[in-house]
Amino acid sequence: MASNLTIWRTVLFAVLPIIVISILSLTIAIAYGQTSGAPQNYVIRRVEIWGLFYRGMVAAFIVGALVQGCIVYVAWRFRESNKKTHPHRESPEDSLR
Repeated sequence: MASNLTIWRTVLFAVLPIIVISILSLTIAIAYGQTSGAPQNYVIRRVEIWGLFYRGMVAAFIVGALVQGCIVYVAWRFRESNKKTHPHRESPEDSLR
């Protein structure tokens, strides 16, 4: 009997691409299946491009703020003046016990 890993590999590399290609081909067929009459709505490219740019910049600022916050936390947590970051030194009295 085939192992579970072999079955999942077969699904991942054989069946999944077939499903994805069929869904994409249906989506493209629907998009190109529009009527040949006059278009109902015009797309203003400049507005759509600025909308995408705005969404991308919002995402970039959020990711940048999170990364900067992590850097500040790590720098503050592991600074040299923090006594918790240094290894514990044994006093001479502790070594005699």
